[in-house]
Amino acid sequence: MVHDFQRMSRIIPLDGRAHRKGLEPMFYGDPVGHWEGDTLVIETTNFKRWGLDDYYYTNPKEYRMHSDALRTIERISWKDDKTLNYELTLDDAKTFAKPWAEPFTMAAKPEYVCEENNRCPGGKCQAP
Repeated sequence: MVHDFQRMSRIIPLDGRAHRKGLEPMFYGDPVGHWEGDTLVIETTNFKRWGLDDYYYTNPKEYRMHSDALRTIERISWKDDKTLNYELTLDDAKTFAKPWAEPFTMAAKPEYVCEENNRCPGGKCQAP
């Protein structure tokens, strides 16, 4: 899976394996996926703490974004041939009183890549 943000890639095993043990925490965690009917379910654990929280710079002990217990669950399915349903659930018992979810829809758009020498602004591609 390649995301638009910094062209970051995630490899999501779909072969039934468990989360890996003994890994150093990672910014994008350790994802493992499986299918529930036509819905792709991705559970991710082992997140590294981000240094983006304002308290982090004044007192790292008051970090508020998430704890080492953070677990995310993504549910992705097709709504129609050009639209995806996407639901993200955040579960972190050390930070939140209970898990919470947010549903989104994502519609296909002409490709746009935010990088130098982009010849397809707004999906209108031009020869180099």
